[in-house]
Amino acid sequence: MTANLDHARCAFEHNHFDRAARLVANALRANQYDGRAWELRGLIHHALGQIPEAVSALESASLYVVLNPAASVCLGQCYGRIGRTTLSRELLSPLITDSRMSPDLLLQIATGLDAADDPRLALAAARRATERDPDLAQGYYDMGYYAARSGHPPRIVEFLARRALSLEPHHLGYRLGLVTFLLKGKRPDEAYGLVSKLTNDEIEQVHCRCCLERVVELFEARGDYRRAILGRQQILRLELNKVESDCPRGDE
Repeated sequence: MTANLDHARCAFEHNHFDRAARLVANALRANQYDGRAWELRGLIHHALGQIPEAVSALESASLYVVLNPAASVCLGQCYGRIGRTTLSRELLSPLITDSRMSPDLLLQIATGLDAADDPRLALAAARRATERDPDLAQGYYDMGYYAARSGHPPRIVEFLARRALSLEPHHLGYRLGLVTFLLKGKRPDEAYGLVSKLTNDEIEQVHCRCCLERVVELFEARGDYRRAILGRQQILRLELNKVESDCPRGDE
């Protein structure tokens, strides 16, 4: 039984989800009251996009054991995805102050709370993540997004986005999010300054058509036709490959 569960965990950690599912099923056949096996089954279902099944397995696990941090967050997010937003908030919000939560898990908690339409609590979770890791660029960027959603002044949103970009200056998502923010604030000169030195490779790394359209229009307005042409070519590639737009946070 223990061997099956250990092997299942190993398979799960290496993204071999089908093998992990078979092994955890063996463990549960040997002991249907094994809370950790139910917990792992829930995480596997979640990884496979089987959300109702993940909820069922994690709820079963909680009957026998206290859920591990990652499983607690996973269950909270899953509740939100099946429309049980009140339950999602009730489960996720106390986890913000749980000392077991890593910065990464705190950002996942924030995502779940925002999906449950509580950007104020999402902001608190992201802030907690940056308190735990002051160099966590994603935490500051997410804070900016939740701050905007919560109605905070634009200067706060901009400060947080710039803080994220200062920590990871080569992160295209942060850069493009800030460009969008500046364009909405009627500050095209500053926006162009953020993309005026984009390389060919960087332009080809942008996979969000709507973001790229904005940047291309900015290039054209500034007479930067070489980059504008490269951007148009990348947009065409994305359209041919039917890549959906995926705007970075900060697009609000």
